Amino acid sequence: MDMGDFFERVESSLLARFREAEVVQHAGDRGENREALLCEFLEQHLPTRYGVTKGQVVTKAGEVSHSADLIVYDTINCPVLYREETAVLPIEGVYGIIEVKSRLSKAELIDAMKKIDSFKRLAPRDLSVIRTREYVTVHRPSRPFGTIFGFQHADNSLDSLRDNVEQTNASIHDVNFFTNLVCVAGSGLIHYEKADLDRGEKTLLLDTDEFVEIVLTKQKRMANREPPLEIYPRLLVDPARDRTFGRFFVYLLIMLSRLKLGVPDLGRYLDPNLPIQVVKES
Repeated sequence: MDMGDFFERVESSLLARFREAEVVQHAGDRGENREALLCEFLEQHLPTRYGVTKGQVVTKAGEVSHSADLIVYDTINCPVLYREETAVLPIEGVYGIIEVKSRLSKAELIDAMKKIDSFKRLAPRDLSVIRTREYVTVHRPSRPFGTIFGFQHADNSLDSLRDNVEQTNASIHDVNFFTNLVCVAGSGLIHYEKADLDRGEKTLLLDTDEFVEIVLTKQKRMANREPPLEIYPRLLVDPARDRTFGRFFVYLLIMLSRLKLGVPDLGRYLDPNLPIQVVKES
């Protein structure tokens, strides 16, 4: 089985079903249809430990996110607090979110990036206590991901969208809250790459923690007037065309594989003075 051919057929089918859904006149229904198309594929093809739903996340402090188009969460350890058309999940059990757009215009891109920014600001960095058979240790959860998936372009291009990403990043300022990946079906992707000048190598930069650490180290060295890093990140356009969706799915799997979450401690949601939950691992 040729995986490239498989994903080409998947992408063609998704776009055909999206065009069929466009005949729906009500804007809210159109939005739900486009999200359902992507959600259906991810539910069927992601490993079972990853759940996908439309919904909101909540924090121990009672903060609530916007209603994200798609949330990817840990089906093993994350309780779903409410499950109707819009689910509610504790943020510690969430890997990240995907904002889905019918036509990815500049305005829609900026809207999605700001939603990802606000979502990421809720993500905890609290240490979890983990007990194994041999020792007790602590673990800091990974930073969540934020991606944007568009079914079509508006009157723009991947290059102009890349410029829009850079401009919006400048207004957000803090790399912790940047969008990690942008995809336009049938066209291509916008993603970060790690360039190693010393080795002459270029690799995908899909690890959310590594990305933040590289950028922060670069900024710190510049502020201290130290020699620049030999390793630096850059934002690239990949005009993958009919291979776009396959790369989007594989890149999503890579991001997920690099993330390690905490376990939601619902006791501290009810009473912050309760003892911290100790997670047992075999």
